[in-house]
Amino acid sequence: MDIRHYFSASTSRQSSTPASTSSSSEDEEPLSSDSQSLEPPPTKRSLSSTANYRAKSKYRTKSGQRKYNKKWGKQFLWLEYDENYRGAFCKTCRKYDHHPSQKTGGAWITKPFKNWKKAVEKMRAHAKSDTHIRRSEAELLATKKEVSILEQLRSVTEEQRIRNRKGIKALLRCTHFLARNHIPHTTNFAALVNLIVSRGDDLKQFTEKSARNATYTSTDSVSDFLEALGLWVEESQLKRLRKAPFYSVMADESTDISTIEELSLCFRWEENGEPVEHFFDTIPLKKTDAASIYTTSTDWFKQKGIQPTKLVGMGFDGAATFSGVRTGVQARLKKNSLYVHCHCHLLQLACVQAANHTPGIEHVYKTLLTLWKFFHYSPKRAEHLKSVQRVLDLPELKVTKPSDTRWLAHEQCVKAVKKS
Repeated sequence: MDIRHYFSASTSRQSSTPASTSSSSEDEEPLSSDSQSLEPPPTKRSLSSTANYRAKSKYRTKSGQRKYNKKWGKQFLWLEYDENYRGAFCKTCRKYDHHPSQKTGGAWITKPFKNWKKAVEKMRAHAKSDTHIRRSEAELLATKKEVSILEQLRSVTEEQRIRNRKGIKALLRCTHFLARNHIPHTTNFAALVNLIVSRGDDLKQFTEKSARNATYTSTDSVSDFLEALGLWVEESQLKRLRKAPFYSVMADESTDISTIEELSLCFRWEENGEPVEHFFDTIPLKKTDAASIYTTSTDWFKQKGIQPTKLVGMGFDGAATFSGVRTGVQARLKKNSLYVHCHCHLLQLACVQAANHTPGIEHVYKTLLTLWKFFHYSPKRAEHLKSVQRVLDLPELKVTKPSDTRWLAHEQCVKAVKKS
């Protein structure tokens, strides 16, 4: 196939005489059959049109160069653009990392980022870097914002998220162990964590790979863990209570060591044919009159989603504030429910009254009270008692205070004296 006619138009424009065209045609060799598939070359955009296209682009300068996109700042909140350097920085790392690593060469911290062609890719890589994550955690601690542990776990990579969840789970188990065994959590939590870490498990990996200020072994962290466990236990028991067809309530008010009046609530209900009893809450009281206790109790019921119409029984002490038949708490709550004076409290009062009329038992009660005062008000005597117990290989027990209103107080006091 002769394709000389394909170039005839361009050749005629370039040649000044017909002789030049004929001479070039005579020297032309016939092409092979493979030339049948030859197509015209695509038209290329001229350099001038490409420059105009780049100049008109929204994210390019007038000279056609790429520039910073403001939308990146909404996607990456740590990003900031510096007009003086004409580049981007990480404001978090720039603020909290004064010693950039040699691997990055100070990028995002001391040197502006200007590689706009791969901007999003580089920004995502920096957000997932260990350096940026550690600086973000330092920023949270410095600003002292109340950020939940769940939100902190969401801001890390998937591998770190799995490791953090295992570590937090182990820390919650430590907190639960201390609370279940009545061990002071603020002073023993760090020591317990160190003991478990020394044995090596998920908690060890968590503490070793976490920043020093993000190991969650402080007193504030263990208090947050304990509160979270308490809320979880309370909600799980409330779900069971809400499903119950009816329930009864036991309540009493007392003053704690900081002279705050508190109302204690305990509920009892039927579940699968068996009675279930759980303590729920201690509520601070502004006043201790019947009206205030009634208002505080009903407000707590509404807050927890407990229906007062299911209340069928009440158990209080014999004080007029609770047991009053006209203005007492039981009279205000009583609709279809039955009030019962606490039997244990009644039995204790009866025992104390009977003991006061029996010289032998009265003498025992007075002796126990004198013995408690003898050791309680003298640390030196209490230490001597412990020394004697250690020499005799006896358990180190304290003499408890006998009480006329607490039905287990005398029993505990007698047992302590007998074992000591």
